[in-house]
Amino acid sequence: MGVNDFKVVVKKENILHNYHYLKKLKNKNIIAVVKANAYGHGIENIVKLLTEEGCEYFAVSREYEAKKILNFQLKNIKILILETIENLELLKQNKNLEMMVNSLSDLKNILSKGISTKQLHLKVDFGFGRNGILEKEINKLEKIIKEKDLKFKGISTHLFAADYKDMLEIEKKFEAIVNILGRERFEIIHTQNSAGIISVEGKNSTHIRCGTILFGLQEIGYHDPKIKRAFKLCGKISGIKDLKDLKYIGYEKKESISLGKNNKIAKIRIGYGDGFSKRSENIMSIINNKKFKIVHISMDSSFVAVDESVTVGDEIEIFHDLQEAINHLEVPHYEFLSVINERIERELI
Repeated sequence: MGVNDFKVVVKKENILHNYHYLKKLKNKNIIAVVKANAYGHGIENIVKLLTEEGCEYFAVSREYEAKKILNFQLKNIKILILETIENLELLKQNKNLEMMVNSLSDLKNILSKGISTKQLHLKVDFGFGRNGILEKEINKLEKIIKEKDLKFKGISTHLFAADYKDMLEIEKKFEAIVNILGRERFEIIHTQNSAGIISVEGKNSTHIRCGTILFGLQEIGYHDPKIKRAFKLCGKISGIKDLKDLKYIGYEKKESISLGKNNKIAKIRIGYGDGFSKRSENIMSIINNKKFKIVHISMDSSFVAVDESVTVGDEIEIFHDLQEAINHLEVPHYEFLSVINERIERELI
C-alpha cells in the first residue's frame, strides 16, 4: 500500500456479530452471499473469516467468483453459483460446487449433460423478472421431476417485494409449490433476501440467504438496530494547496467549481479508476469530525475543498453517512460500495 492510499477497513467483530445474531434470530444456518467482492468488503477476507467461524455455505453470481473461492482451498465448504453457467464441466470437477437452475430449458440442458441433481438448486420466479422457473411452468416442472424421480440439493425463490403483504403471499405460494413438487425431494429450502430476513419468518426454509444485511447494509423500511455496519472507506490527505495559487482543480477551471467559503484544496488518492465515480462529486466527506465537500474527481485523485483546520496526513472518510450518500447518488448503498475495485486494499481489523 502506498503512502496516503485509500483502503476499505472492514470491522471483523461487526461481521461476526451480524452472522451469529442472524443465525440465532432465525435459528437457521446461513448461506452467505459474497458476490461482487462481498459487496465491496473483500471476498477473500470475508470467506476465510466466516469459514473459521463455522459458515459452510457461500453464494456468488459468477463462475469467476466461484473459481476464486475454490482457489482459497478451504475445506468443508459449499459454493452456490446463483446464475446458470455454461462451463458445466466445472461442476463435475468440483463436487462442493453447486448451481441454481434458472429456467426449464436450463434444467433440460443440464440433465442432458449428466450433472448430478445433488449439485442443483431450483429457482422459482414469482414475477421478479430476473431468474427462475415461472409459476405457470410448475406443472411442466412437476412432470419432469416425477417422471425422472429427481431429487435436488435445494429449491429457492427471492422475496423481492417491498410490500410486506406481497412477501407473505409469495412465501405462501412458494410453500404450495414445494409441496406439489414434493418437499422430500429437496435437502435445502431458502427464500429470504436481506429485507425478507427482517420482515418474514421464513418458517418453511431450512437456511437463510444473507447478502447485504450480513455486512450491516440495511434496506429502508427493513431496519434492525442490532445489525452493525462493517464498511469504512478512508485514507489520508496527501497534499494541500491554497486556492489563490490555482487556476485549475484537476481538469476543471477553478471558477466552474462550487467551493463555498473554503480557501484551500486537499488532494486525496482515490478516483474513478478505483471505482469512485464522478457522480460522487459534491458529496460530503469527514475530516476531523467536520464535513467537507469533494469538489472534483479524476482517475487517480480527488480534490476536497477544505479550510485551515485540515493538514496533510489527516484522515478522511468517504460515505460516512450512507443515507446522505444514497440521497446524493440516487442509488442503493450496495451499488456504490460494491464498485470500489481491487486497486483499493481491503483491511480486516
